[in-house]
Amino acid sequence: MDGLPKAGSAVRGWPEPGHCRITRASGSEEARQNLVILSDIRFLREGLAAVLTRDGAFVVGVAATLDEALAATAVQSPPIILVDTALPDGRAAVARLRQLAPLAQTVALALSETEADVIAWAEAGVCGYVPRDTPLDELAAFLGKIMGREQVCSSRIAGGMLRWIADMRAAGPLPGATDAAALTAREDQVVRLVAAGLSNKEIARQLAIGLPTVKSHVHNVLGKLGLERRSQVAQWMRVRQPFPVASVTLHAAE
Repeated sequence: MDGLPKAGSAVRGWPEPGHCRITRASGSEEARQNLVILSDIRFLREGLAAVLTRDGAFVVGVAATLDEALAATAVQSPPIILVDTALPDGRAAVARLRQLAPLAQTVALALSETEADVIAWAEAGVCGYVPRDTPLDELAAFLGKIMGREQVCSSRIAGGMLRWIADMRAAGPLPGATDAAALTAREDQVVRLVAAGLSNKEIARQLAIGLPTVKSHVHNVLGKLGLERRSQVAQWMRVRQPFPVASVTLHAAE
C-alpha cells in the first residue's frame, strides 16, 4: 500500500530496540497526562502509543523492560504505567514498580477478566486493569476512569472483589506475626515478591541472586514474621498494606 514503509525499512522517529521513547502530541501541557507502556512486544507498545497520542491527551513513553520503565518515570513523573499482562514476570515487575516508583499508578493491560487473574494482579499491586476485550477507541476513556479511581468491571468481578476484601478483613492479623521493621531491605523485597505469587526461581531471577540465597531469605522471613507457611505471607501483606482497589469505585458493566 502507498505510504507504508516496506518490510525491514526504518521508520523515522521510531525508537531503536532497547531504548525508551517519549511521544508528545499537540494539546495543552496542563491537560496532558504522562503514561508509560511496558511491553516486550514492540508493535503493541508503539501501536498503543500512537493511538493514545492522537488526541493530545497523553505524553506516552514506551519501554520493553522494567529498567526502561523506571527510566521513563524519572523523565515523566508521576505517570500511569501500563504493564502488559503477557510480559514475563509481569507481576514481579508491578511489585518492583510499586517499590521504586510509588507515585506511579500501575495498571494491568489486556487482563483476562476472571476472578483469579484480577485478584492475582491486585495482590501484585496494580491500581486498576484494562480487560483484553476493551475496544481500542475506548482505551483513553477507560484509562481516564482508572485515573479517577473508578474501575469498570462486570458484576461478577465486582462481587468477587468484595468477597475477597471481606475475607481479607475477616482474617485479621496472623497470630504471632510481627511488624516489618524487623526485616532487612532485601527481605522486604522478597516478602513483596512472595506475596505477589512468585516462586523461588522467579524471585532469584528478578533480584539477580542465587536460588539458595532466596530460600535462606524466605526461611528467615517466615521466622521473623512468626509465620509457618509461605502462603501466609500474602495474607500478612494484605493486612499490613491493603490493596488500593478497596478505595476504587466499582461499576458493573452493562
